[in-house]
Amino acid sequence: MEMDRKHLKSTAREAMRQARPNPFWVALLLGLVTLGISVLSLSISGALSAYRTMLMSAAEGTVTYVEPRPMGGIAGRVLEVALEIMTLELTVGFVIYALRIWRREKAGCGDIFDAFGVFFRAIWIRLLPSLFVSLWSLLYVVPVSALIVLTGHLWWLAAGLPLLIPAIMADYSYRLAVYIMLDNPGAGCFQCVALSREVMRGHRWQLFVLDMSFLGWALLSALLPLVGLILAVWVSVYVQVTGAGFYDTLMTDFMARNAPPVEPGV
Repeated sequence: MEMDRKHLKSTAREAMRQARPNPFWVALLLGLVTLGISVLSLSISGALSAYRTMLMSAAEGTVTYVEPRPMGGIAGRVLEVALEIMTLELTVGFVIYALRIWRREKAGCGDIFDAFGVFFRAIWIRLLPSLFVSLWSLLYVVPVSALIVLTGHLWWLAAGLPLLIPAIMADYSYRLAVYIMLDNPGAGCFQCVALSREVMRGHRWQLFVLDMSFLGWALLSALLPLVGLILAVWVSVYVQVTGAGFYDTLMTDFMARNAPPVEPGV
């Protein structure tokens, strides 16, 4: 199946225009919530205070490294982990929201918190693909680290980059797992990951090209000062809704091609 990238993106923009409330405000709310969580996490870890001290010393013309001092000991670390889990749940909630926009279903701010309803499954469907990708990345990490130790040359970091290709391919193979989990509450996360790999066979390059088509928006957001921040919020929804459309289109085609044959009537 050849994916019509332009049609996919134009359909995503049309779905966003029709959505109420405006997806920009939902994405802004998500951004503010995750920013608050990040600031709180950095404060607990002591990194925020350390960064502030280093910036003040840099402004005075000196370079000073300050070791972060975590707050609260074990309790503080537990709270940090809890905040990281909250952020993970919100990212899955954003996928739920984007999928509902694409399907022209009722969608709103509350959707970004819906992943808490599938709390452990949402965590596992994020961690499992990451674990597999990390294992594939050892094909790069192990030999490159060994060569750097043996030769003392850091240019092996660049020379060994082709060894990362299997890890990148694995990442694209598992990209649909979260959508499959959301559409199939009774399926196990291992099943969702396996099905994602099956559905994505022969389509990883198409998804890579789709990702690269947003590169211009990302550069524009980075180059413009205040307008860039506003643009980045809008683009975050645009990317997610288009990704949901890629999944929906590909899965519909996959199910049609793999549906059991209809037996003729007697």
